[in-house]
Amino acid sequence: RRLRNLGYFKDVKITNEPGTAPDRVILVVTVEDQPTGEFSVSGGYSTTDGFIGEVSVSEKNFLGRGQYVRLAGSLGEDTQGLDFSFTEPYFLDYRIAAGFDLYWKETEATSYSPYDSSMAGGTLRVSLPLTDELTLGLRYSLYQKEITIDEDTIEDYGTPSWALLEINNEAYITSLVGYTLTYNMLDNNLNPTGGYLLELKQDFAGVGGDVNYVRSTFDSRWYMPVYGDAVFMLRGQAGNISSWGGEDLRILDNFFKGPDLVRGFESNGIGPRDLASGSDGSDPDALGGTLYWGTSAELQFPLSFMPKEVNLKMALFADAGSLWGYEGNTTFTNISGWEDSLTDCSAIQGSKTKGYANVCVADSDSIRSSVGVSLIWQSPFGPLRFDYAWVLTKEDYDQTQAFRFSGGTKF
Repeated sequence: RRLRNLGYFKDVKITNEPGTAPDRVILVVTVEDQPTGEFSVSGGYSTTDGFIGEVSVSEKNFLGRGQYVRLAGSLGEDTQGLDFSFTEPYFLDYRIAAGFDLYWKETEATSYSPYDSSMAGGTLRVSLPLTDELTLGLRYSLYQKEITIDEDTIEDYGTPSWALLEINNEAYITSLVGYTLTYNMLDNNLNPTGGYLLELKQDFAGVGGDVNYVRSTFDSRWYMPVYGDAVFMLRGQAGNISSWGGEDLRILDNFFKGPDLVRGFESNGIGPRDLASGSDGSDPDALGGTLYWGTSAELQFPLSFMPKEVNLKMALFADAGSLWGYEGNTTFTNISGWEDSLTDCSAIQGSKTKGYANVCVADSDSIRSSVGVSLIWQSPFGPLRFDYAWVLTKEDYDQTQAFRFSGGTKF
C-alpha cells in the first residue's frame, strides 16, 4: 500500500521465498516504473466556475530524489491564477516531508460572490509521520486578500451587503500557523474501496497580520466494499471558527458552504444571509457562518450492462448538514451614510435582526438535506461527474441548484 501510494510505480507485486531459517522468509518486491513527469493541458466546465483551463508542468521524482515540483496556471470565465509547489520527501535525510507553495488568484464577481477578489501569498509546510498510519503536518501561511465592489457590480447584482462594504477595497494580511493530524487506513489513496481516513485541522491566525481567529475543522471518510465492485462510503465533517484578542471576525473568514456540504445547493447557497441586500429582495448576499456540520452516504457501483473497460459508474447519495452562527455587526456606524441606509428588519420575514439596522440577518441551524444520483465516468478525456439532487429540507432564503457537472481533459 505504501509503495503504490508513492505514485512512482505502475504495478507492485510482493512474493516470498524460503529464508535462511524455518522462521525467516525473503520478500521479493517487483515494481514496474511509470513516467513521473507530466506536462498537461486541462480544460473543463463546472456550474460554479464556468469554463476553465489549466496548463501545468509537474515532476513527482525530480532529479531522481522523490522531490515533487509543480508549476500551474489557470484561466477561466471568472477566475485566473498561478501557483508553484515544491516538496522534499526526505528533508535533511530524515523521513520528514518539507515544502512550500506560492499562489496568486483573481476572481470576478458572480451571483454566488458579488464582488471581485484577489489573493496572493505562500505557505511553508512540514509533514512528520508519527506512525505508518498517523501523520502530523505543520504549516505557516502568509497571504493578502482584497475584495472590490464597483458600480458595475452593483448594477449587475444589486445592493451589496453592508458587511461586504465594510471591507471593500481593504487589503487584509492573514498570518497563521496551523497543523493537520491525519490517520489514514485507506487501502488506496486515489481509488479507495476499504478503510477509513480521519483528518483534524486547526489554524491560529494572528501571528502578525490584520486578523485574529482560531479555525478548527474535522473530516472523516469510511469506505466498505458491499458486493462485487460496489463500494459504500460514509462521510462526516464539522467546523468552527471564532475570533480572539477582542478582534471582530471578518465576513470573508467565515465558512461558506454549498454543494461541498449538501449537494443540491448553489455555491454559498447554505447558511446566514443578509435579507436587506440583493436585487429587489431577491438573491440576498451570503454572510457565512461560524459553525457547520455535514454527513453524506454514497453507494458507488459499476453499470453491469456496460463493459468494465468503459469505466462508467453510478452512485446514489444522501446528504444532510447545516451552517449557521453569523457573529458580525448589523449596524456600521463607521461607514459614511449608514443612517440613510437603515432597514426595518422587523418588517422582513425570516430576519433574526429586529429594529432598524444595515444588515438584516437570516440565520438558522435547521437541517438541510437532499438525495440524488450521480454518473461518474473515467473517460479518455479525463474524469467527468454529473450530479442531480432533490432537496428535501431547506430554509426559504437558501439557494438551490439541482444539477451540477464538472469535468476536464488531460493529454
